[in-house]
Amino acid sequence: MQKLILALFLAALFVAGGLGTETRLLFFWPGALLLGLGGLLAAAKWRLRVSFPPADACLASTLLFVVYVAARAWGSSVGDWAREDAVMLCGALVAYLLAATAASHPSSRMGVLYVLLVLTVANLAVGLVHFSGRWEFHVVPGFVRSFGAGRIGGLFNNPNHLAAFLSMVMFLCAGWMWFGRAGAALRLFLGFIILAIATGTALTVSRGALLGVAVGALVFMLLALWLVWHTQRALFKWLLLGGSLLLVLGGGVLYKVNEEAIQRREVGSPMSEDVRGRIWSSAMTQHAEEPLWGAGARMFYAGSIQFRDPRMANWEGDALFAHNDYLQMLADYGWAGLGLLAVLIATHVWNGIVFVKWFARSKFPRTGRLGSVTLSLVLGSLAALTATMVHAVVEFHWHIPAVILTGAVMLGFLANPGIDADGPKRLRVPGVRVGIKLAAMAASAVLAFGAVTWGLADYQAAQAYLAVKRKDQATALEHLLRAAEIDSRSGEIQYRLGLAYLDNWSPKKSPSEQKRLIEAGLAALTRACALNPMSHHYQLARADALDAAGKHDEALQAIHRAMELAPLHEEPRVALGKHFHNLRQFEKAEAAYLWARSAKATNPKGTANWSSYYEQMLRDTAYLAEVARKKAGGVVE
Repeated sequence: MQKLILALFLAALFVAGGLGTETRLLFFWPGALLLGLGGLLAAAKWRLRVSFPPADACLASTLLFVVYVAARAWGSSVGDWAREDAVMLCGALVAYLLAATAASHPSSRMGVLYVLLVLTVANLAVGLVHFSGRWEFHVVPGFVRSFGAGRIGGLFNNPNHLAAFLSMVMFLCAGWMWFGRAGAALRLFLGFIILAIATGTALTVSRGALLGVAVGALVFMLLALWLVWHTQRALFKWLLLGGSLLLVLGGGVLYKVNEEAIQRREVGSPMSEDVRGRIWSSAMTQHAEEPLWGAGARMFYAGSIQFRDPRMANWEGDALFAHNDYLQMLADYGWAGLGLLAVLIATHVWNGIVFVKWFARSKFPRTGRLGSVTLSLVLGSLAALTATMVHAVVEFHWHIPAVILTGAVMLGFLANPGIDADGPKRLRVPGVRVGIKLAAMAASAVLAFGAVTWGLADYQAAQAYLAVKRKDQATALEHLLRAAEIDSRSGEIQYRLGLAYLDNWSPKKSPSEQKRLIEAGLAALTRACALNPMSHHYQLARADALDAAGKHDEALQAIHRAMELAPLHEEPRVALGKHFHNLRQFEKAEAAYLWARSAKATNPKGTANWSSYYEQMLRDTAYLAEVARKKAGGVVE
């Protein structure tokens, strides 16, 4: 059974790494199902054969972090969005524990590395497709990559997230090349792979990732030098000289090759004027309201709108993510969450360093061999975690399943690096191993259940999205009805269902059918607002349905609620103008439209704005005045 568990684990990493490349869960569900099944089988076996025991301190810090984040996700006011954090947390926990137990043997860990290498090759191949000019190419038929041209994304929509994944795999390969068991040909091949990964990372033009790679490379070099100094000192000066030369030449060549692209991005988006600073201000404003515990899982999704920095240009879109995973943690989970994350990272890094010291001072003198799978993966993991932590200062790649699972696997390597029974005595924490097994069992159940319920609902919603693209509103409504039956707790599905009912309304339909569609749409939108009271889009759609149903006072209340949620945005102000416009209260409508003109956040380009609605109001008033003049027999008062 343990071989089956390992096979499911590797298959899950491959599928999730290839498809779970966005913040949404739609494409992550197949990998989540495989991971959940592997975790459930491991729970059924309960006791897995491990080559080395994992560190209780690492398990304890992980368990505390997981329990806290899960509790905050359970109580979040934004269920749909919090679900994304919760499911990714469950996936990371199962991957972490399986990496530390079922994949504790060196050969099993090499299997993990092989999977990551295959995914890396696939990402670079798709990156070449992008680089050839097909920037919108997506591996899933019917979908397109929405990120703009000029920066490769591989299997990821966002090039920054591809860079995060590549930078981690690069250091695992570097560890294997320098300290793994490999012949000269394999080491040359690994050097070529590292160069290809570095080139791919550079082509993402991710400045944060390049900085992370530089710091990670420095950490890797320092660890390697320390290790060689304490094991094979005669090689130290040659390693120092060769490593320094490689870093300088490699960095210089990569920069020179991509100098034009980097300069072009700096001109178009200079660091000194980067929007991230203003987004971080919004995150800190939300954090100040609940500094200890945070606003709740994924609440910055709404907070980036509600607490939008007035200094942002009116054409800049809403951030949704803080573009700094530490500030996102502060806003969503408070100091408690960030503190637990710091403890988790510190215990695992320390355990990895303890292993390196033990290897140099105890194991190497006994064996006389520096080549080791476990050593190479520990060194690579320490450098890779450094790179991704530096990158996380300016990005949100820890909200991407493929990236977070890769990070969880490396933490699993560090939690159980391979210290023999004669190694340094470590802290024992009573009950922690049972506790984390129970937590992993619950996480596995969530993954498996979510895949066959929420995953199917997401599939139906995706089919509805494709139907809307084909302008087939009736089919879209059918798919959304099925999605709502499967997942009745999704505010997003209810919102889209309500819009679908309203989109199917037509003046050609009978009065009874028109009324039925409006009432059904209103019911779905009301439920959407109940399930997620923090979305101004839901409130505005409900206001439209209320106006259509003749419930104008309630519609006005919904619009005012939307204004509270998006105080700087044009959209709620335009909705207020439309409301008065439809009631023919033209003075109030004009005041609202002109107020919308001064909004600090305008509607996206290509959509209706205050100007188009205001012009329509002027045409309507002129038409009504003409009608009144004709009725009065040509006499105008």
